[in-house]
Amino acid sequence: MPKFTFIDIESLWDPQLHEAYLAIDPKGDRNTDRHGNIRHRLACRRVIAAAAFDVEVLDGGAIAIGGLRAWDEHQYGDEVEVVSRLFEHLRQRPDTHAVTWSGLAADLPLLTLAAIEHRLVLPPQLRANMLHAARRGSWRPHIDLALQMKGNGRDWSHMTEVGLRLGLPAELFAGKADIAEPQSGKEWLAMRHRVGTDCILTAMIALVYWRANGLIALDQVAALHNIADWCLRNKAIAEAHEAPLANLRAEMFRRMGDEWQEAV
Repeated sequence: MPKFTFIDIESLWDPQLHEAYLAIDPKGDRNTDRHGNIRHRLACRRVIAAAAFDVEVLDGGAIAIGGLRAWDEHQYGDEVEVVSRLFEHLRQRPDTHAVTWSGLAADLPLLTLAAIEHRLVLPPQLRANMLHAARRGSWRPHIDLALQMKGNGRDWSHMTEVGLRLGLPAELFAGKADIAEPQSGKEWLAMRHRVGTDCILTAMIALVYWRANGLIALDQVAALHNIADWCLRNKAIAEAHEAPLANLRAEMFRRMGDEWQEAV
């Protein structure tokens, strides 16, 4: 049965890289968004945090959670240390499929740039020559879930939109668009929770999407309950997310009870 590692990174604009770029191309700062703010080029960003959430789909529709790991500059020093630990996590799990949300557009280019700068080697799941290869049936080494869900359509769905359709609490997505450089240990802890929660939310959406498409056999209600329960028991989320996740767990438990009563 397939094994997945859901990964996510957070990055911030590096003003020194941007200044060096402008020395070569002074017009490079003319690209602005609809609010008039400078649209920072992807290559002028650095990875400051990363996380990985391991999930295995078992026979009979159950799941096994292998754990959640998160790394950041505050704990490990700089970009190379954060990226190296993410790479090693994937390298130690060669039989897992790396899953991202919109990773082909941002995460993989940034991780590749970091590998180039710091003389690292990308793990097999993230290498360019493996992005379109399929193994173990239809599963690719890296799966961009947002791109997979888009298919041949014109519109992209935000994770928040899909999560709300799934019935996930809106509070779990609050502040996702707000990224600022952490200034204290408390703010760095919030960053680790943020990047880890994105992996957890991606996992929830991915599992039910694949179930709906017949790619895996899964009890959707039980899977959501088990992920929520694991996160609460292992204190894997921010304190602000505990109540909404507990409500999700309770709702899934109620549905499981209703289904059992109907079966009886």
